[in-house]
Amino acid sequence: MKKIFIIHYSLFILLCLTACQKEAVQPKVYGRYVPERKDDFAWENEYAAYRMYGPALKGENPSNGVDLWLKARPELVVDSFYYREHVLGLPYHINYGKGLDCYKVGHTCGCGGLVVLTEEEGAYKTWIGGPYDRWEILEQTAERFVFKLEYDSLLVAGQILHESIIITAEAGNAMNKAEVVLTDNGKWKMENGKLLVGGGIYMHDTIDHCEVYEKIGTVFYEEEALSDKTAAQMNFDHNGSMSQGRIYITVQTPGATLTDIQDGNLVAVKPYELGDTLTYYFGATWSEWKE
Repeated sequence: MKKIFIIHYSLFILLCLTACQKEAVQPKVYGRYVPERKDDFAWENEYAAYRMYGPALKGENPSNGVDLWLKARPELVVDSFYYREHVLGLPYHINYGKGLDCYKVGHTCGCGGLVVLTEEEGAYKTWIGGPYDRWEILEQTAERFVFKLEYDSLLVAGQILHESIIITAEAGNAMNKAEVVLTDNGKWKMENGKLLVGGGIYMHDTIDHCEVYEKIGTVFYEEEALSDKTAAQMNFDHNGSMSQGRIYITVQTPGATLTDIQDGNLVAVKPYELGDTLTYYFGATWSEWKE
């Protein structure tokens, strides 16, 4: 009898420990390559989800910008959003209670994407790239997700550059870290002025809702979540409301020398030399998010 008790007790302890371990490693950060949605690369932490566009979208003129998905709770939603859209036929542009995709990127820098400016004769011109060519996951744990995207054909001032960007998302941190390296084939020429590089925010709403903090190289912007008319109509048809709260987006480029609006983008950029690593940060939250 005593022996049976000890065996049962030991089994009980083992089950408890296993349950505790499963609870301890519950992931708060997640990301993956999404072949079922035209080569998207998507990731998230507790505060928001994001995606960037891949080679299968080349025919639709996408950008190297960042798309934003709003989350109502800290739980992971990327897989469920894709499943709901592509298997159940329930568009992720509609808020069913867990959040939605309502931020339109198009061919822009989107929510924190890379912005390259050239200065020629006292004026700036903005350059936005296309979809990535290759992806690689560098680290994936319950608390941290790091991946790299490479772009072979970033067109700047009529010349082709290679872009490598490493993005780090961490649990408990609303800001993503971006580390960018631009290189050329040895033929780069900038006869008129300099190259400025950093992060940017595409503004769908008016400039009345943006702020600039020059001393710390930071720009902030807020807008109606349903600034896109298509998403607004879809949500109205579903729940009768034209409002889904507000979006708050921040980009910080340490050492930024230009924090301003360029071609509809709120940017934080600084002088850049090819081959150097430029680090900037971007992130977003939603007025409807609750812990």
